Amino acid sequence: MPIPDHPLRYATVNELHARPFPSLEVPSTAVYVAIKEPVQAQNRDRSADLKHLLDLLDRHGSTHPQPGATHFQGLIGRAELKWESHTEFVTYTAFTKGTSSRPFDPAEADVMPDDWLALAPGKRLTSVLIRVEPMPATDEELLRKVDEWFVPESLAMSRVVDGAAVVAGDFRIDPAGHMRFAVFVAPGTGPRRVGRIVQRLCEIETYRAMSMLGLM
Repeated sequence: MPIPDHPLRYATVNELHARPFPSLEVPSTAVYVAIKEPVQAQNRDRSADLKHLLDLLDRHGSTHPQPGATHFQGLIGRAELKWESHTEFVTYTAFTKGTSSRPFDPAEADVMPDDWLALAPGKRLTSVLIRVEPMPATDEELLRKVDEWFVPESLAMSRVVDGAAVVAGDFRIDPAGHMRFAVFVAPGTGPRRVGRIVQRLCEIETYRAMSMLGLM
C-alpha cells in the first residue's frame, strides 16, 4: 500500500501554480519586503494584512483584489506589485523597468512609502533591493562591479540556472535597512526565466531569515 498523502498535498501544489512567476525585462529593479508578526504569526488577523494592501493600492487608485484573497498582482504607479499572504508572513514585491544610475539607490524603495510601512500589521522580517542588469562582457568587469557594490569578506556569488545568470550579494543590511542582490543576466535568457530567478532569490532570503529566528 503506498504511503498516504497529506490531506493538503494537492491543495498546496495547486496554490503554487496559482501564483505565477513575474516576467521581467532586463534591466529592471525589484523591491521586496516581508512582514511578520513577532509572535503567534500563524494566528494573526489576515484581514489586517489585506487592509494594509488596500491602503497602498488606494494611494494609486489601483484595482482591489477579491475579498479574502491570499495573493494579488496589479499596478501601483509605474511598478507592478505582487502581494502574497503566507502562513506566518506577508510579502510585497514591486518590479519596475530599468535601473537607477546610482546602484541600489535607497529611493528605489520609495514605491513602498515609509509612512505606509509604519502602519504595517507586523514587523519587517527582511527587505531587499535587487538590481537586474545584462551580464558584463568580461569577468573582470563583473568582478569590478561586485567589488564596488558588496563587502568582499561576505560576498557570495554563483552562476544559476545553467548559466542563465550570475547572482551576487553579501547578506549585509545597508544604511537604508535593505539587503542588496545583483542579478547579471546572460544574453538569450527570457523574461520569465529572469522573473523566476528573482522570485526564488526573494524566497531564499525570506526563509533564510525565518530559519535564523529559530537560532535566536
